[in-house]
Parts: sequence; C-alpha cells; structure tokens
Amino acid sequence: MRILWLSNKIISESDTGSTGTWIDATAYSIQQTGEVKLGNITLGSENKIEIRDVAGIQQWILPSKAKPGANGLPEERYVKEIIQAVHDFSPDLLHVWGVEAYWGLLTARKLICYPTLLEMQGFKTAIANVYSGGLNVFEQLRCIGLKEILLRRTIYKQRKDFERWGYFEREIIKNHKYITVQTEWIKAHIIHLNPNCTIFQNSRILREPFYKASPWKPENKENEIKIFCSSAYVAPFKGLHVAIRALSILKKNFPNIQLRIAGALRRGGLREDGYIRWLISEVERLSLNENVVWLGALSADKIVGELQNCDAMLLPSFIENESNTLREAMYLGVPVVSSYAGGLTSLAKDEESALFFSPGDYVMCAHQLKRLLLNKALAQELSRNARIICLERQDRNRIIKKQLEIYRYVIDNFISSG
Repeated sequence: MRILWLSNKIISESDTGSTGTWIDATAYSIQQTGEVKLGNITLGSENKIEIRDVAGIQQWILPSKAKPGANGLPEERYVKEIIQAVHDFSPDLLHVWGVEAYWGLLTARKLICYPTLLEMQGFKTAIANVYSGGLNVFEQLRCIGLKEILLRRTIYKQRKDFERWGYFEREIIKNHKYITVQTEWIKAHIIHLNPNCTIFQNSRILREPFYKASPWKPENKENEIKIFCSSAYVAPFKGLHVAIRALSILKKNFPNIQLRIAGALRRGGLREDGYIRWLISEVERLSLNENVVWLGALSADKIVGELQNCDAMLLPSFIENESNTLREAMYLGVPVVSSYAGGLTSLAKDEESALFFSPGDYVMCAHQLKRLLLNKALAQELSRNARIICLERQDRNRIIKKQLEIYRYVIDNFISSG
C-alpha cells in the first residue's frame, strides 16, 4: 500500500521532545511492517518546499509561512504544490492527521480526490470554550506583555482564533466519510457533526524508550517528593496554574515537595509568553520558587527517567481529546491524578487506575495528590491497574495491525463504491 500522510509533524529520527510524538512512533512502526510505502506532507521552517527522505519515508516540507487565509487555505501557489506532491506520490490512500490545520480542507473540498482517512487529534471547537482556563479578567490582563501586544496574541484573541477555526473544523468533519477516533468523547462530537460517517477506533503507539523501560516502583522517601507534570502547549487551558495552586496547598504538609514541569515553555526576555510570565509571578507570590522546577523540552528517555523517579503524575488540563502523557505514565505504572475532562475519562477509571478531580478545582487536585502521597497501598493499586490496562491497550503489534486493517477497509470500500 502507498499511504501518504498530511500532518503537522516532520518525521524525524531525532527526539526533540516536541508535540505529536505519536506521529514518529507510528511512522516507523508502519514502515517496519514492509507492507506500506509511506510518505508525508507537512510544514517546516524552510523558505521553499523541500523534499527530504527519512528512514525510507519521503517527505515534502512546506514553508511554515504557508498559513491559511480567509478561506482556510494557504496561497494558491502552495495549494498547487501540495496537489502536485500528492500526484507525484500517487497514493492508494491519504491519511489526514487532525483538523487543527488546513490539510483536511483540501480533501473535504475535493481539491485532492483519493481515498481519505481523517484522524482526530485536538478539537479547537471544544478547546475554545475553556481556553482561558478559568482565569478571571484581571488574571488574563496580567498575562499581557509586550510580546502579546506586538503579536496581538492575548488570551482573548487566541480564544477567538480557536472559535473561528471551529468553522473549518466542522466543515472538515462533515465532509469526510472515514474518521478515526481514540476516545468516546471525541466519538460523540464526530457523530453529532457527521452521523453518517464510518468511525474507527484505535490507540496511539508510544515511543520506543517507554516499551523498553522498567515499570515504576514506589520508594520510601521521607523528605523528597516529586510530582511530574508536562505541557506541550503554552495556554491556560492546559491548567498549569491549577497545578501551581494545588502545590501551594500541598507544601503545608510536604515542605520539600517538587512540581517538575516538562515542556518547551520558558523562553526568557521578550520571547517569554505572557501566561508563563504570570505563572512565574504566581510561583513567587506563593513562595514556591524552591518547589517548582522547569525542566524544558525532554526526550523520551529523560521523560522515562522523570516518571520512574516521581511519586505521581499530574494532568491538570481543562480539555483533552486524549493524552499521550497520560498513556506514558500509565504504561510505566506511575500513579496518576488527572482532571476529569474530555476524553481522559476513556483512558482511566476513577479510583481504580487514576484519581480524578473536576477541571480547575485545585483544592480537590491537592486532596487527590495528598491521598496518593500518604496512602502507599492506594498508589500501588492504581499503579498495578494502570499498567495492566496499558500493556494491552498500547501493544504496538495490535495497534499497527488495526491501523493496516483500517487502511485496507477504506481503500477497498472506496474502490467498490467508486
């Protein structure tokens, strides 16, 4: 099969700790089956379109300046280049990764006519409703710095941008017959918008170091408590302020507790995002400077190390379709405290494989973490149950087998109905 991806990620052999890690992991696993010739069209920092092969995967990398206009698509010359690249590859199937970018508009509007599978990732329509993460007007104003003024990127403006893109998201979803989902939450939204589509459900492949890693083991540490948290996106809806507020409560009982935050979030100077600058001021106001550690972007190996040495993983987001960070922690058997938001409820069960709290409720978040820290038996029970679930759910062979079955189904039914 010749499968061409339209994605937001350059497939790379290096682990940069960026978002979309499942793209690389899935690409290499599919390529290794020998049943697929894989290609990828994506965006990069190049000034002109570049063709680059990585591990036998042919890639067309468009300039990142090829941004969507009022109609949701980039300039006509970039559209023509994309169409030409598709024809040059001559795929049996197009796999469109996500509705956050314009790729799905090309197939929805029949500018490219091949059998197409749409894969859900994020969902800006739903994110827009909680983009501000419960911050009040005063707090949102404090997140405005020179960068936000110059780039016109206030929280309010970004929320409105998400709302506007929702129009195109709905167009993409309504005009695709075959759609893959990962959770019941996103499945519900797809059925609401396109009740006549054919829905497939599959899981995500983790990166290689997680499959090779030893599982989490509890340690008897009296004065060293570490909570791991990760965010690949700088925005209030990811809930880092909830984590910091919960930390301020926990410090009363655990003075040396650390909240270790992974992600390319700190940039310094004028490049610092206003939300992060405000978070840093909150850390200082709450006297948490010695308790918050900004780890920066981490490779998979380093994330494994952080998870193996932490006491719990915290996911405070206000909305998620699903979360690879949660899957990774559960696969290693790390006790998890998570917001009860979006598709996260499909990945774990409250009081059995994770502890949940309502989005934004930092008091309950702190309470759930405290339960784990004081009740080692509970932590071990959650650890065992989470690992049992994920050893089956994240099995690479099963996921790839299902993915190839989905590809064949779409190709065969397009041919038979064409």
